[in-house]
Amino acid sequence: MALLRRVLLCALCWLAFAGTARAQEPAEPLSHEALLSTVERTFPLLKAAELEEAIAGADVLSAEGGFDLSWKTRATLTPIGYYDNYRVESTLEKPTAIWGATGFVGYRLGSGKFPVYYGNQETLDYGELRAGVSVPLWRNGPIDRRRSSLEKADLGRGVAKLGVAQQRIDYRRAASIRYWAWVAAGRRLVVAESLLSIAEGRDDGLAERVARGDLPNIERIDNLRALEQRRAQLAIARRGLEQASLELSLYLRDPKGARQVPDRSRLPKDFPEIAGDASTGLPDDFAAARANRPEVQRLDLLTKQNEVELRYAKNQMALGLDLQLVGSQDFGPQNPKRPDLHKPIFEASLLLDVPLQTRAMQGRADASAATIRRLTLQKSFFTDRIDTDVRDAHSALRAAKDRLDATRREVTLAKDLEESERLRFQQGDSHLLIVNIREQQTAEAQLREVDAVLDWYRAQADLRAARGDAGR
Repeated sequence: MALLRRVLLCALCWLAFAGTARAQEPAEPLSHEALLSTVERTFPLLKAAELEEAIAGADVLSAEGGFDLSWKTRATLTPIGYYDNYRVESTLEKPTAIWGATGFVGYRLGSGKFPVYYGNQETLDYGELRAGVSVPLWRNGPIDRRRSSLEKADLGRGVAKLGVAQQRIDYRRAASIRYWAWVAAGRRLVVAESLLSIAEGRDDGLAERVARGDLPNIERIDNLRALEQRRAQLAIARRGLEQASLELSLYLRDPKGARQVPDRSRLPKDFPEIAGDASTGLPDDFAAARANRPEVQRLDLLTKQNEVELRYAKNQMALGLDLQLVGSQDFGPQNPKRPDLHKPIFEASLLLDVPLQTRAMQGRADASAATIRRLTLQKSFFTDRIDTDVRDAHSALRAAKDRLDATRREVTLAKDLEESERLRFQQGDSHLLIVNIREQQTAEAQLREVDAVLDWYRAQADLRAARGDAGR
C-alpha cells in the first residue's frame, strides 16, 4: 500500500508540474492568416450572411412547389328528395413546365336517381376513369406564374451567393485593417517603452554627476521632465494598444464564437518584411477585379430577374386561349337504360379569355422596365468604381512604399544624430536638452515608420478587396 501511495503521489506531482508548465508556455503569436481563418469560421455577421443562401434555397423549393401534385376529392349525398343519389369525384392534377401544360387523371362514381338534365352525373356501377391535359396556347404558354417564380428564385439563389461573397470580402478587409492597426499599436508601445527606458537608465548617472558637481542640477531636472513626458506618451501608447485589441476582438473568436481580446503576448515581434510590390500589375488586377468582384455580377442577376418579370407581365396582357383534351371510360355491368355510358368519350375544347383592361400587368411591366434601366446605370457606375478601387489601391501602395523608404532613411539618420549628440553630452560639449530633442526626433521617426508600414498593409488589404479576393 505504501508503494502504491508513493506511485500515486508521484503521478499527481507530475501532472501538476505538466499543467504548470503548459500554463507558463508563452502564447503563440497571432498571425494575419490565422485571424482570417477565424473570421471565415466564426465571425457572426458572416455566418448570418451565409444564411441568406439557405433562405434563397428555401425560396427555390417553395417555387418548385408550384409544380406539386395535388389530389382533390368531393363526395355528395342526397338522402332526402325525389332524386336520391350519391356522387364521388376524385382528381389528381400535375402542372408541368412544358409550355404550361397541366395533366390530370380522375375517377367519378354516380349512383341513384338523376334528373334527365343531370344525366351526365350518372356512371356505371364501377365508376368512370378519365384523363386529360390542358395546354395554354397563348397566354401562360411561353411563360406563366409558376415558371417565372421558379426562374426568379433560382436567380435569387445566385444573388444571395454573390451577396455573401461581397460581405466576405468586406469583412476580411475590415479584419485585416484591424489586425495591422493592432500590430502597429504594439510597435508604438515598444517605441514609447524604449524612449522611457533611455531616460530612466540615464537618471542615476545624472544624479551622481550632479552630486559630484560635474553637472548643473538643471540638467537632471530636465531629464526628470523628459521622464514624465515619456511616461505620459507611454500611457497613450498603452491605451492605443488596448483600443486596438478590443477592436480586433470583434473578429477574433474562439470555436464557439465568443470574442477573444488578444493580449500583448500574442503580438508578433514586428511587421512582416515588405518585399517589393504586393500587386501583380495594373492590367492583371483590373482583369481579376472585373472577373471576381460580385457587385456587377449581382446586378446582372437582378437584371435577369426583372427581365423574367417583364416577360411574364407582357405575356399576361395577351389573349388567353387554352386547349383541353379529355378522354373518359365508364366501367361496370351494362345499363340498358344508358347505352351511351358503355362507349369511351373523347373531348376537345377551346377556352378563350379576352382581357378588356390590363392596367395591373401594364404597371408591373413598366416597373420592371424602369428597374432594368436603373440597374443598367448602376452597373455602369460600379464598373467604374471597381476600376477606380484598383487604381487607387495601386496608388496607395506606391505612396506607402515611397514614404516607408524615406522614413527608414530618416530613422537611420536620426539614430546617428542621437548617438553623436549623446557622445558630445558625455564629453561636455552639449546639453541634455539637445540630447532629449534628438531622442524624441528618433522616436518620432520610428513612429512615422510604423505609420508608413501600416499604410502599406492597409493599401494591400484594399487591393485584395478591390481584386475581389475572398480567400476561397
